[in-house]
Amino acid sequence: MEQIVDEFEKRNKLRVLESWLDERVAEGVQIPAVHNALAKIKIDTNQNPQEFLANNQFYDPKAIGKFCEDRDPHLAVIAYKRSYGQCDQELIMCTNKNALFRIQAQYLVNRQSKELWKMVLSPDNPYRKQIVDQVVSTALPESKNPDEVITAVQAFMEA
Repeated sequence: MEQIVDEFEKRNKLRVLESWLDERVAEGVQIPAVHNALAKIKIDTNQNPQEFLANNQFYDPKAIGKFCEDRDPHLAVIAYKRSYGQCDQELIMCTNKNALFRIQAQYLVNRQSKELWKMVLSPDNPYRKQIVDQVVSTALPESKNPDEVITAVQAFMEA
């Protein structure tokens, strides 16, 4: 299946496989290449890609996130978020590149990762001020979880 998908993708003909891919998914196939191809079709044809990315657990978030970055960075963020921790670097780079600092701030607060906080609050991060502004003005006031606020405050104190 992976070879078939790769060959059609090389020729920009994935859309031709859509019904075949849907049938494979209906059969219960969990091969990431099948779900990645279906995700790419849904994204390129705008067939409710947000729902697909949020609910499908079998696509590769790193590959699909990268695919989405130039098309729609918001979709890339959805894909990267789904991996919860495995694509942190990619999510940070994507949100920095596209000035999505509010989304990044919300992710940082929700994620509660001290290592991630160290990275974004590093003095050599050129986007540090924008991120801090969004964390303070948006993400923390919207948070309903005291642990998120505690972790963020501790990260600021350490930085």
